[in-house]
Amino acid sequence: MNYFSVCDGIGAAHAALLPLGYRCVGVSEIDKYCNQLIEEKYEGKIKNYGDFNYWHHWKYRGELDLVIGGTPCQSFSIIGKRQGRNDSRGKLTEAFAYFISQQFPRWFIWENVPGVLFVDNGELFRYFIAFLGHIGYGVAWRVLDAQFFGVPQRRRRVYVVGCFGDPVRAGKVLFDTETVPVLAGQGKKTKSKDSRHDGDRYENNGRTAGTLTTKNRMTNNMTDMMVVDRMNHRWRVRKLTPLECERLMGFPDGYTAGFSNHQRYKMLGNSFPVPVIRWIGERILREEEGNE
Repeated sequence: MNYFSVCDGIGAAHAALLPLGYRCVGVSEIDKYCNQLIEEKYEGKIKNYGDFNYWHHWKYRGELDLVIGGTPCQSFSIIGKRQGRNDSRGKLTEAFAYFISQQFPRWFIWENVPGVLFVDNGELFRYFIAFLGHIGYGVAWRVLDAQFFGVPQRRRRVYVVGCFGDPVRAGKVLFDTETVPVLAGQGKKTKSKDSRHDGDRYENNGRTAGTLTTKNRMTNNMTDMMVVDRMNHRWRVRKLTPLECERLMGFPDGYTAGFSNHQRYKMLGNSFPVPVIRWIGERILREEEGNE
């Protein structure tokens, strides 16, 4: 299965799909630190086509079985300004749909924050789904939380899966409930006692972290980056380490080593949770084998 990764970041798609036998034929990414990491990690074997805004100028004409991407979520996040398609980053969502319409992969996977369902009164998401349906894709979408896929992080995201010409197969990838893993437990919902933060905290077998973000400052939105642990018989409050953040996203230890902590937090906060993408990738392979 050949795949192309849009807004590739630090390569969560590769960490999830390459071990399953997928083959990457290209990526699109402009962040210099992410590109440096991918260049070093994969020894220059992954071709980067650059800025996705200019995909129509690319010379790529290879056969694609899968396109995967998580277009920037800042336009739709409750942390951002929710400018939706008026934000240049939001327009990358439309670009993703047009790219699909030109390349016609058998499958696609698209990820974003749940806020995308409601920004602009849901108009952008409706347009996105309707456009893909109009060009022949069966589409299914579902909100999945990474904490139920083996990592102790509460990270709810919308996943959209499309299969060309077959809505049943798209739905079976996301909605066969008997195979949805529940590896981290439901967790216990508790109110934070920290006056800087009015959100909910989750505890399960010690701790389930809140959603990782792209910043590491101690602001109102950053208390989920803080943990309380015990050292030398004393309790202390500290930030999550980059290593802990790698584990919360399902990456191997040291995956982002060699970069500053600031860049590591940013890169990991922007990424996919690897186990969720691997689960979807496995389900697509199963459908491909069943179809043949």
